[in-house]
Formats: sequence, C-alpha cells, structure tokens
Amino acid sequence: MIKSSILRILIIFFSFYSFAFGAKVKYSTWKKGLHFETYLEEHNISKKILETLDEEDVLLVSDIEKNQKFYELIASNGVLLQALIPVGEELQLHLRKTYDGYDLKVIPIAYQKNTYFTMLSVKTTPYKDILYTVKNRALAKEFIRLLKHSVNFRGIQKKDKLAIVYTQKMRLGQPIGVPDIKVAMLESHKKKHYVFKHSDGKYYDENGEELVKKYMGKPLKHIRITSGFTERRFHPILKRWKAHHGTDFGAKRGTPILAAADGKVIFSGRMGGYGNVIKIQHKDDYVTLYAHQSRLKAKKGDFVKQGQVIGYVGSTGRSTGPHLHFGLYKNNRPIDPMRLVKFSTNGLKGKDREAFFNRKRKYTKIINTIFDKNMPSYVWNTVDKLAVTPKMKDYYKKRGW
Repeated sequence: MIKSSILRILIIFFSFYSFAFGAKVKYSTWKKGLHFETYLEEHNISKKILETLDEEDVLLVSDIEKNQKFYELIASNGVLLQALIPVGEELQLHLRKTYDGYDLKVIPIAYQKNTYFTMLSVKTTPYKDILYTVKNRALAKEFIRLLKHSVNFRGIQKKDKLAIVYTQKMRLGQPIGVPDIKVAMLESHKKKHYVFKHSDGKYYDENGEELVKKYMGKPLKHIRITSGFTERRFHPILKRWKAHHGTDFGAKRGTPILAAADGKVIFSGRMGGYGNVIKIQHKDDYVTLYAHQSRLKAKKGDFVKQGQVIGYVGSTGRSTGPHLHFGLYKNNRPIDPMRLVKFSTNGLKGKDREAFFNRKRKYTKIINTIFDKNMPSYVWNTVDKLAVTPKMKDYYKKRGW
C-alpha cells in the first residue's frame, strides 16, 4: 500500500529522466519563514508564474507549512526540474521545468486512509501518554479537544484508561492531517465517559447532547448547503482539481447576508474569483469570509454585531448562480465552518435522535471490545504491526465503516 503511493509520486519525477540524465530525487524540508516567492527566486524562476494561478490557488501557496516534507528533482548541474510540495492534506503544488520555462499546477495527493485504534492506561496525562505511546500528536490534540467538554482532566489519575477508534490519512508511512475520531472513551474513577461522532459530523455524549459548543451564528436566515468544505475536489467548470475552503449556501439573489459573530470588517471589496467579498475579524484569531455578493453593505473598519446584515447574496466572481460562499479561517488557515458555526438550535430529535442511538450502540460495542480485551494500540512509525486485525476490519465493514 505505502510502496504503491511512493511509486505514484516517483513516476512523475522519473518521466523526465529522458532529458534530465543524471538528475537526482531530493527529499527536502520546507524551512520556517520560507515564502514560495523566495523559493522561486532561489531557483531563478520568475514570480510571474504565480499569475497563472487563480485567486483560490494563490491562497493555497501561502498554506505551505513549516517543516513540510517535499520532493525535488535536481539536474546534475543543480537546476530544479520538478518539485512536489504539499499544501494541506489533499493537494500539492507541482512545479516543473518545460522547454518554455516553468509550469505550476495544483494536483491531488495520493494517500491511504485506514481505521486504527488506541488503548492505554494513563501514566502522566492523556495528552502526553497518547503523544509518547502512540506517537501521533494530532490524535492527542483531537482527543483532548473533544473530551474536555465532558471530562475534568484535573481529576484524571494514574491507571485511568482511554480507548479511541479513528480513521487516519497516511502518506509515505506517516499520518497526515487531523484524525477523524469515530468514538472515544475515558474511564476515570470507575466511570466511563464516551464521545460519539454522528453522521451529521458533530460529536455527542452518551445522552445525545452536542459536546463542542459553537458561538457563531448562521450567515443566512435559512440554510441550504449546496457544497461543503473540502481540501480537494474536481472543479466541474475548470475541469481540474481545486480545494474548496468554505461552505456554499444556495439562496435567491438579494437575500440578506448576516455576520456570523461580532467583529471588525477588515476587507470589503472585490477579490478575484470570489467576486464581492467581506471579511470579518472575530475573537480568538478567527476570520469569516462572505463571497459572491451582489451588493456590499458593511465597509472596511465597521464594527458589526452577530446577525447584522452586511451584504446581499449574488453571483459575482467565478460562480454558476446566486449563492453565498462562507469561509472560516483560524490564524490565516482555512477550517471547516461546520465545526464552529451553530446551524441548528434544536439538537437531535425524532428520526435523527433514533439514528444516533443506533449508531451509539454499535460504537459502544466496538470500543468496549477494544477496552475489555486490552488490545494493543497501533504505534506510528512502526511497520511490523497491523493497524487493525483482519477480524476487526471485517467487524467494521459489516457496520458500514
């Protein structure tokens, strides 16, 4: 599985060996503070190549993380022939030398996705024990983020136990992105605390109460989602891979757009493919973006309140029809708005609530089996252990995982 992904990546590089005899593949690390423009200059590549990207793809260029591993194909004379640089979990920049100069495109990343589990006894703190035992920092952070709403971590003591079932994307043998926790349990003072992920993407406790509280409101009075947040999708108009860093809501032209939370308008104007845009700075370094507006009402520098009308739905910029593209950013990095915005105040009711408890029963049986049998955790960077036993894989598949 892992070897096949490596092969896919290297085939791209080796395809140029016909004219790049003596070239070598270099596995490099993106330096802290390095800008893509500077990287281009270091290799004597004109920054005008960025003009071939649209507004969304240009934003991706700024998403290259420090210490990110990437590949380069270097000719024997030191000239850069190709580079594959990941931007997020799903896409990568493909920079390659051509007969006319250089070409820059955004292409998908090949990765594997599998189900893993963690089971351990607390020795220090849940965070440290997951980090040093399982060697997955993102898993440790996500576990704490979810359980902190229902567990007092100050009361955790040694020999308390925790168990997690999650899916994880993996590239080149390493975990990438945020683990998708399906169910987690912490036993403390002989009481078990559960967290369940439902089909709506939200997390609930064993009583069906939503755990992660959301302080932002809806950007429209009536919500109809037409396209969700994704790090990778095939654009139906452009016929190529792009990221969709936001949620699209279908609505009639002229529908009032509402500020999701109190904040200061930091941008109000035209923004490339996004058309007419308003950006609002909120507390805790969050920024919301409202795109494709027909008319802007709020101006840069305005302070707005949650629910205040800031503009009106339209179809400006790159758009196939009137809708609102709603983006959410944390420290300049895009995140799924559904994780923070409260779209419903009703909670689980009727068939939704019944479906949750059916799912809860299945998840509880799985996590308790792992817990009762004290199954060993999958440890990252370890190649001689199975993530999930064949028997457990079959168990998951029968339940639609």
